Formats: sequence, C-alpha cells, structure tokens
Amino acid sequence: MFMKKNQTALFIAILVLIMGFAFLYYRQSLQPKISAANQQTSLMSVMQTIELKNPITLNTQVKSETTTLDLLKITTKIETKGEGVNAYVVTINGRTASSVDKEYWAFYVNGKPATVGAGSYKLMPNDKILWKIEKFQ
Repeated sequence: MFMKKNQTALFIAILVLIMGFAFLYYRQSLQPKISAANQQTSLMSVMQTIELKNPITLNTQVKSETTTLDLLKITTKIETKGEGVNAYVVTINGRTASSVDKEYWAFYVNGKPATVGAGSYKLMPNDKILWKIEKFQ
C-alpha cells in the first residue's frame, strides 16, 4: 500500500513537471506573435474635417484598426443611434441632423462618399475624412 502511494505521488510530480515545461514552451512560442501584434498597433496620421458653422479640421494620430466612428468619438462630442457597425451619427458638437428637414450626417473618405457606415470603415494612413450635413429626397 505504501509503495502504491509513492508511485502515485511520483506520477503526479512528473505530470506537473511536464505540464510546467509545456506551458513555458507555449508561452515562449507566443512571443513572436505578441511582438507582431504590437507592431500592428503603431500610429498613423489621418485628417478629419467637420463642416459646421465654424469648420473644424484636425490632424490626428490613431492606431490601426481605428474606425471613422472611433475617430469622431475621440475628437468631438457626438450622439449616435445604433451601435458598432450599425451606428449612424445624429449629432456632432451640438449640430443635430434634422429628420424634419431630411438631413443626415454624411462622411467622405479621400473626397469620395463612404460606401460603408462610420463604424465599419477602418482608417488607412493619410486618409482625409470629411463630415457634412446632406439632405435626402
């Protein structure tokens, strides 16, 4: 009986050592992936203009994977309806797009109308974003 307890204890000790070495190996193998991820979060420059009574133009440094909506939240006070990729901008710095007047906030990327929502478009280096009130029919 005593011999069986010793064998069980030895087996558990060896198993713990093997798992410890496996953990250290796994952790070390992740290091290049973590470094690559940190490189992807480097900053890039984008320019944003908001057409208000007094237009605002800002050059801002943002991380990769930043959306147009993220940029707007960082640089202005906004109100939106919906969330994430389904969010649309209702108010920027106190200027609300009037549904009665058939207005909406539109954004342009490098001079072209956006083809996706502000929560979906991921900024690219040197993008020029323009926000302005437009009317729908």
